[in-house]
Amino acid sequence: MCVDRDRTLAHLSDDDWLRPDSSSTQLYRDLCALRQLPVRELTPTSLHLLVTHQVGLDVTVLLALEHVESEPLRSFALYPGDLLAALLRVDPSFWTDHPELLARMTVLLDRLRTLPEGDWQLLVSAAEQFPG
Repeated sequence: MCVDRDRTLAHLSDDDWLRPDSSSTQLYRDLCALRQLPVRELTPTSLHLLVTHQVGLDVTVLLALEHVESEPLRSFALYPGDLLAALLRVDPSFWTDHPELLARMTVLLDRLRTLPEGDWQLLVSAAEQFPG
């Protein structure tokens, strides 16, 4: 899957969002602001927020996978493996519709299952429910 990283999530996604106004929550304003950034500017912390809230998954899962494939247990936002945990909570139907991303995630989880007990064990129950 190839993504034009100079485009924004707003341009790459099929969904329309209302502009935030004074009654919008801070979370909604933050998500809207992230949707306006070129995807190359999205940080792992930004991706954690976007994936957690299921925003632009066609793009954000791909980008998040790039980070977790190299450092799966790194703390990007809150705790070790937080970005991986966000990916594990993505709706199973997404993975069914994206078999190439599912395959990459499955390889990653298989690799992690060979690690000794430690931080990875915190994610075991979520990984056991993963559709891959």
